[in-house]
Amino acid sequence: MRDDEKRHFCSILGFRVDVTPEASQLAERLQVEVICGGVLETLSVQFKEYVKELEEEEETKMDGDKAIFPCILSILPELVFNKDDPIVLGVLVVKGSVKVGMSICHLLSGGFVDLGRIAWIAKYQGLVEVASEGEIVIVKIVASNPEGQGLSFGSEFEIDDDDEILFSRMSRASIDALKANHKDELSYSDWKLVSDLKRVLKIPNPREMQGMTDSRD
Repeated sequence: MRDDEKRHFCSILGFRVDVTPEASQLAERLQVEVICGGVLETLSVQFKEYVKELEEEEETKMDGDKAIFPCILSILPELVFNKDDPIVLGVLVVKGSVKVGMSICHLLSGGFVDLGRIAWIAKYQGLVEVASEGEIVIVKIVASNPEGQGLSFGSEFEIDDDDEILFSRMSRASIDALKANHKDELSYSDWKLVSDLKRVLKIPNPREMQGMTDSRD
């Protein structure tokens, strides 16, 4: 089965060829998109339109589910490959699980700083979509706002020891999405981690948010 994050690679462009029924059935079973035509320019346009459809579909999926899973990562100083945006470094998944697309923060003595989103995760056998507790992986973090683009390990913050921590940048909306869409996917320890990260990130409970709204009224 294809990886949904690489669907545009699972396609075949056929120039002036006929696709047999058997080939069409095989492509459908393998979830491979077959695009045929007799004009190269038309093939190119069709492929670009197909990729655009996939991107729009993925954006809709991301907008519909704001869930961010809880995780704590320990930076491995000996596996730091790029300190500036995009940041590329090795981490140990201490708790929870890290996923592609997840927003990540760096823990500081005075609070935390937003770094950006996980662009990819690499293990020894190649790229993966998720890494679980106890695994060592390489992650690429891309800044998701102008402030994050100017951050650099070694200037704004150091990574000279093993107790430097990254964690998922949760929010009230992401926690609500977890409860609504992924409640059964998280263990008791995962929900305990959510509670711990709420305190670190100073995320208010729904009742507290209602109280703040009432006070403004």
